[in-house]
Amino acid sequence: MRSERNKEEYVLRLVCGLLGLGLGLSGFDATAQTNPKNNYPDRPIRLLVPFTAGGTADIVARSLAQSASAKLGQQIIVDNRPGSGGVLGTEIGANAPNDGYTLSRHSR
Repeated sequence: MRSERNKEEYVLRLVCGLLGLGLGLSGFDATAQTNPKNNYPDRPIRLLVPFTAGGTADIVARSLAQSASAKLGQQIIVDNRPGSGGVLGTEIGANAPNDGYTLSRHSR
């Protein structure tokens, strides 16, 4: 079982990763415009958050999803999967298809 400090460290890492995702998507418009054959994303994107809704990680994820969704022109769905101290959501992300439509802290 994780201690409170480890949980806080994990949430901080998750938030930093999500912020990195948001910063990475900020330059997405230029890339999409230079390659007109690139039609990604053509369906909604799932952002896995391995914690309960209403927590810090969820609030940050929803904020980033909203701004990234506006830039991409595609809906980003925040999927909260709490359980086992974050293991359940992480496992779902690790086993998701490697197609770019499921984003998590451990996306391949």
